[in-house]
Amino acid sequence: MKRVHLILTGLSLSILLLSINRLTPLTAGYLQPYEFLRWLDFNAMLPIPLISIVLYYLLKRQATYSSPFLKTGLYVFLNILFITGVYFFGAGSGDHEVTNYLNSRFCDAGKTTTSVCRIIAYNDDEFSHYVYYIGFILLNVTLMFDEYFMPRREKVSQKDLLFVFLNGAFIGIGIFANLAFEEIGFDLYFFGSVMLLALFLLYRRQWSIQMLPVLFYFATSYILGVFGTILYKLITSNF
Repeated sequence: MKRVHLILTGLSLSILLLSINRLTPLTAGYLQPYEFLRWLDFNAMLPIPLISIVLYYLLKRQATYSSPFLKTGLYVFLNILFITGVYFFGAGSGDHEVTNYLNSRFCDAGKTTTSVCRIIAYNDDEFSHYVYYIGFILLNVTLMFDEYFMPRREKVSQKDLLFVFLNGAFIGIGIFANLAFEEIGFDLYFFGSVMLLALFLLYRRQWSIQMLPVLFYFATSYILGVFGTILYKLITSNF
């Protein structure tokens, strides 16, 4: 579990880096030539998603071991879904960051309604979000199924589960931050569906979270993120 904790902590730190990148003026400068991007957009398009993907891959390796399941067609299919998730995650990040920069700088964040700016705003605010979230969800779902079909051979301790919960809560805050302050769209339904899937898989394994720490991690993050968003929307009457 030491490696699992390090990987989950790395994922939490990547969310922290993304927040610093988004919410502070540290990365507001422009890149050359032509001021083609801000450091903010560059960081959110390349190094931070790359770090996340590497950590997801390492977590996938920790969730698998020598098992007859590795020789099944279902495992091959899950690997294909994982690769698809990587591609969608990267494509969504690239489309969003470039068009977000153009939209903010040249289209007054969607207020300019020329044909070009309408295209840029649609890519920035809608299409890139769908692609990104589909990729993110596929990465999560494949790891959940990997551990569901290959539960740990030995139970993890209560202390280990506490650390897993804390890291899951951190990711849940990140999900909340991405959903709560936007208009309700397909993204909430996507995340809600994954939350229900995580709960269903835990139910099928009789809630044996000590054998399924990675699945417990995703269930924690999605429950906190989705229910936190719904509660916030209800309180602010913005559902």
